[in-house]
Amino acid sequence: MKRHVFFPSLLLLCGVLLAACQSPHSQAPQSAPGLEVQPLRPGIWMHISYNTFDGVVYPSNGLIVREGDHLVLLDSAWGAEATEELLVWIDEEIGLPVDRALSTHFHGDRTGGVAVLEAAGIPVWSHPMTQRLSAEEGNPVPPNALNGIDAPGSATRFGTVEVFYPGGGHARDNIMVWLPEQKMLYGGCAVRELATDNLGNTADADLAHWPRAIRNAQARYPGAETVIPGHGEPGGPELLEHMHALFE
Repeated sequence: MKRHVFFPSLLLLCGVLLAACQSPHSQAPQSAPGLEVQPLRPGIWMHISYNTFDGVVYPSNGLIVREGDHLVLLDSAWGAEATEELLVWIDEEIGLPVDRALSTHFHGDRTGGVAVLEAAGIPVWSHPMTQRLSAEEGNPVPPNALNGIDAPGSATRFGTVEVFYPGGGHARDNIMVWLPEQKMLYGGCAVRELATDNLGNTADADLAHWPRAIRNAQARYPGAETVIPGHGEPGGPELLEHMHALFE
């Protein structure tokens, strides 16, 4: 099993790979790397896992957030095997228990490891709509639904972080997570990395509302200094502005 810390120079790989939320392109077959983890700030790590479609490798981001003597996991790794590897990495490299996890929408890159987390005694939460859409899609279903985030623009506390529902975007149920101490917004797949020139896979998107969803996030978090997309390189608030360029 491959386990190593992934430093910023290696993030260049993600700049040339298309995300799972993009439409696949014809490229030479590639081998998917193993799990990679990058420390972003003290107590904040970004985990990167991969999947392969039509011979093309796609990366997927999630976060590990320290809260005192325990951790919160924002999205599982991509699939059961990668999530098992992630839990081993956390145990060996951080050594703190994962108290709870959150799936930010119903697609497999967010929910693929739900069963592994539950088997490890880690409760998994999501938007109520995520439960229904996951079941309809045949994806693992997060057992616990958050209250108070049904309406676009609504938010609720989730420990030290805030879960925000901007309204439909990449998916009808996509949520974002605000880390106030770090002024960091985990935008998930509703936000694209700066290197992209398209909206990617829009099969489940709410194209009519997506621009408003981004405006909702900008209005609620004007002080965001770091923005984490669901796939590819993190950036600053320019990632949110970049979304408006993509909508045009």
